[in-house]
Amino acid sequence: MCMSDLKSIGDYLRAFAAESGERIIETYPALQKPEDPVSPRMNTLLRRPYRAQELAAMGVIRRWQEARAAAVIGECGTGKTLIALAAMHCHSEGRPYTALALVPGHLTAKMARETFQTTPGIRVFFIDALRDRVRDGVPTGVNEVKLRRGKIIREGLHTTLTDLRLRKDYRSARERWGRSICSGPALFIVGRDRAKLGWFWRHAYEVARCGRYQGSVINADTGCPVYAGEGRLLASDFGKARLSEVVGGAGEEENHPDVKSRRQLYSPLWQADAGRIRRVAPVEFIGRYMRGWFDYGIGDEVHQLAGDTAQGNALGTLAASTEHIVVLTGTLLGGYADDLITCFSA
Repeated sequence: MCMSDLKSIGDYLRAFAAESGERIIETYPALQKPEDPVSPRMNTLLRRPYRAQELAAMGVIRRWQEARAAAVIGECGTGKTLIALAAMHCHSEGRPYTALALVPGHLTAKMARETFQTTPGIRVFFIDALRDRVRDGVPTGVNEVKLRRGKIIREGLHTTLTDLRLRKDYRSARERWGRSICSGPALFIVGRDRAKLGWFWRHAYEVARCGRYQGSVINADTGCPVYAGEGRLLASDFGKARLSEVVGGAGEEENHPDVKSRRQLYSPLWQADAGRIRRVAPVEFIGRYMRGWFDYGIGDEVHQLAGDTAQGNALGTLAASTEHIVVLTGTLLGGYADDLITCFSA
């Protein structure tokens, strides 16, 4: 076919579909082929996946054998949650495991229900808040949930993340969990709106009261003006965004002529607001104090977590705090230009 006969992308794809398919398969060979055997543990699931779902779950397992992260991309209703649960069940090979799922707030009960209906012997917990202080009857702490007549109810163990990180009389906090609290698989579910709820914050710059910078905005760590390109930042430049700068290191004299060369230092120009309610985001607490506690991580609807946002950063913390992670989405892009930039820079 002559290239001049092709009038649209559809014409091109129809004309070269076979060649394009062969090139894709050659460049990206399947991790799990249809003729490859599947894990015998698939037969022990309470819900048997369809053949295509088995292939996807085994593909996640093969990916985990090569790297820490995998992605399941499929339209709504294709069983992405089932695929993730089946992958964890088979990859664990019968060993007890802990998993942490970051899901939209309105899907926490759905995630718990599907888990009970899929994985035998698993215990499910909601992370409602970091600590145990009751506020206006709102659930707090970490609460075990059960499936009763098709409904998810909070019933069973009640604890907190601050308690779970303690090892007490055991060698590690994880050993304490497995030996004295839960000897089987466990899934902790946190709504991403609750996961990222942290302290209130305020800007942390100062205004020089004397000296050659009198009246200028200065960095509290260095005592020098804050530069943005060639100009200095003014108080009016501080809006709702958290600003920061890196000081010291090579090229310091060019960017900050008033600061001597030194080791690079990340200097946040914001801090916690002690005058408001003090709180710590559950996922941030996990990232700081419970690294290695969770074996698996699940990030649901991750196309909504692109960019430098609080919820997006919560996903990054989840990935850094778990041994293996699988993300679920119907599309890699959320419909905004910065999603595309994030995709290319990742």
